[in-house]
Amino acid sequence: MTSKPTKTTNRIHFTDLDPIRFEDLAYALVEPQHRWLEIRHYGRSGGDGGVDIYAKSFENDQERIWFIQCRRYKSATEAILKKAVDDSLEKVSTPPEVLLVVIACDPRRKAQEAYIEYATSKGVKEPLLWTASDLETQLYNERRDLLFSYFGISTTADERQQEKIITRNIAIKKHLRKELLKDAKQIDMEKVLTNPREQFRFPKVIIRSIDDSSYPKAIEEDSGWFKHNLWDFYHNGLEVISDNYDNVMIKDKDGNFTLIQNNQSFDSTHYEKIKVFKIAQIPFQNIVDIDTIGCVNDSEPQIYCRFANDSLPYESYRYVRRDDGSSIDLMG
Repeated sequence: MTSKPTKTTNRIHFTDLDPIRFEDLAYALVEPQHRWLEIRHYGRSGGDGGVDIYAKSFENDQERIWFIQCRRYKSATEAILKKAVDDSLEKVSTPPEVLLVVIACDPRRKAQEAYIEYATSKGVKEPLLWTASDLETQLYNERRDLLFSYFGISTTADERQQEKIITRNIAIKKHLRKELLKDAKQIDMEKVLTNPREQFRFPKVIIRSIDDSSYPKAIEEDSGWFKHNLWDFYHNGLEVISDNYDNVMIKDKDGNFTLIQNNQSFDSTHYEKIKVFKIAQIPFQNIVDIDTIGCVNDSEPQIYCRFANDSLPYESYRYVRRDDGSSIDLMG
């Protein structure tokens, strides 16, 4: 579990659950984690002997015993976590390979480190700790069914919204390709490999903010619209050649590139000067529509965009060689 929920949500109050219900939730999350040889939930039936869930797995040609302890605490200090270890090991002569303590809060880092150190000193080979944040991550990313079963939280609306976004972006992609690309019979694919601009009907487009009212009178640099050469499509949107054509790099003998000023001096015995394009990437989600009719003063299509990233429509940039169109990875 390395990721967190991808959007801002209200924290789940695990402490609102009944202790037995909290154990049931832990069992529901643990059960799919492995192909268990055996897994038993003792806590619900009482008399667990300090072990709420007992499990046996087979990993890397070895059998591993798991003790799982559930603690529905609002806070967990070093002492509380150490007690969880003691309670789990109190009635056994041999410690398990894995001890997993599932808690309903987020203890301080010092307490978590103390738990791991203490359990290891007691002979546990792999001490694990699932905190409230870990539980939330599993629920939102993997077990949304349990979100509703235990907390009445439904993510259906979010999922439908995401489906709408995907459908809308695919529609924009198809619309742009239809309006911008040449007929397939007119495209020389050999030229496109080194110069993707060859596939487009128009050499340039006007990137215009949906909030702009200055076009065509305002100067581009001081307004909500820009004129760019098209470059290519990428997996998430449309690419244009950003700013001017004076971008240069130097390449060392190991093939490493470094961006420099056009008039900057360099050691030509160790470096080769390469002319490059700076490519700006506009995601489909920032593109609203395209008008290929143009206006009185311009024949270029106008692409209306949301300037949603620092008052610009671009999500990222990259560099390519002007001679063969190959992508460049900068040093550092």
